[in-house]
Amino acid sequence: MDIQAHERVLLVDDDPRALKAMSRALAGGGIACVTAGSAGDALALLRSRARIDVVLSDIYMPSMDGIEFLGAVRREFADRPWLQLLLVTGQASVTTAVAAMRLDASDYLIKPVEPTPLREAVGHALARAESIRRVRHTALDTPQAAELQRVAAAVRDLAQELRQADSATTADRGDLRTLHLLQRLQDARESIFRDAVMPEPAWEMLAELMRARLAGQQVSVTSLAMASKSPTTTALRRIEDLLACGLVARVPDPDDRRRTYVELTPEGLARMQLFLEGFGRLVPGPQ
Repeated sequence: MDIQAHERVLLVDDDPRALKAMSRALAGGGIACVTAGSAGDALALLRSRARIDVVLSDIYMPSMDGIEFLGAVRREFADRPWLQLLLVTGQASVTTAVAAMRLDASDYLIKPVEPTPLREAVGHALARAESIRRVRHTALDTPQAAELQRVAAAVRDLAQELRQADSATTADRGDLRTLHLLQRLQDARESIFRDAVMPEPAWEMLAELMRARLAGQQVSVTSLAMASKSPTTTALRRIEDLLACGLVARVPDPDDRRRTYVELTPEGLARMQLFLEGFGRLVPGPQ
């Protein structure tokens, strides 16, 4: 299998054995990478190699841990919204899940990382980065760019609606308007952005729960997993993450003990607002 000519993946870990194992696993899938043994070395590589699209970092490193490092990447390279961040941790925790969402991380992987899940996660991140690059580089004088600006306006309106929303007092008319804006965003995302702005499973689930809340519908665990557009095992893990973070809550079906519904919490609503407000980074041209 041919290896990519240009390294678009940066692996960061203070353990040389871990770097070697992950590099070998990615090479087996035709994915070339460059490695760094510290956060400082990784930042230097990012400054000199603008073609890097994916950064995969271990959480526990001396000097600067993975969370701090990826936060620094987001701040210093804010002009590269296509950069995809992945975390590697030896133990799943609520703290890890929250940090991953705050960093808009593509995924986080649990050690020991098997070759196939690693290649799948990195491959997905590469595809998403490439499509975000295409969106960002859309010529401003094209019909597509004009549509992107219309979508960006809808996103701003939706974020404003969510800021003003009160789960206990929002009027039906306001709910219908917000539902219309959310549907417009979903339709545009499918037809124009495709996977470029497709949130990772956790965000996709939050969007589906927001839609259901506004429409007065209930969403089962099974339906929510399907809405995530990800493998069932990944979707179920993300649902547990959202539950642990307090972004969603389980609601038992009083008529069927075998069925459990999931609903958005006020904190989940706030996260959706933050996501929408950051969405505009992907749209080229003036906001």
